[in-house]
Amino acid sequence: SPARSAKAPVTKAPVTKAPVTKAPVTKAPVTKAPGTKAPGTKAPGTKVPATKARDEAIKPVVVHIRNFAYLPEVVVIVGQPIEIVNDDTAAHTWSATPDAGWAYTSGNLEKNARATYPGFTKPGRYKFLCYYHAEMPSMNGVVTVRARP
Repeated sequence: SPARSAKAPVTKAPVTKAPVTKAPVTKAPVTKAPGTKAPGTKAPGTKVPATKARDEAIKPVVVHIRNFAYLPEVVVIVGQPIEIVNDDTAAHTWSATPDAGWAYTSGNLEKNARATYPGFTKPGRYKFLCYYHAEMPSMNGVVTVRARP
C-alpha cells in the first residue's frame, strides 16, 4: 500500500499586542490682528441692541392632512417650521415633488402621526405631494415662502 504522509501538529503562535501610544494634542495659538477685539466682546461704553422678535423662535405653521387634502393653504416666512399632522385613517406623506428644487419627505405618516419640516431658507414657491396619493389634486400643493418682515 502507498505510504501515508504524516501531518505535522498545528501550533498557534501566542498573540501579542503592540502598545498603543497616543500623540499629544496641541492647540494652535489664537491670534488676532492688531487693534481688533476678540469675538464676543464689545468696546467700552457701547450698548448691545435688544434681540428683535425676528431672531426669536418662530412658531410652526400646522398643516393637517384631512379627507385626503392638505389644510390650510401653506404660507410661511423664511425659517418658519411646518408641522404636518395626519388626521386621516390612511397613511400619507408630505414630500417635495421630484422637480421642486428642494428635497424633503416626512416619511410614512400613519393616523395621528406628526412630522416637522424645519423651514425654508429662501423665499419662493415650493411644490409638495403625498407619494401615495399624488394622482389626487388635493394631495398636491405649494408652500409659499415670504421674506421675514
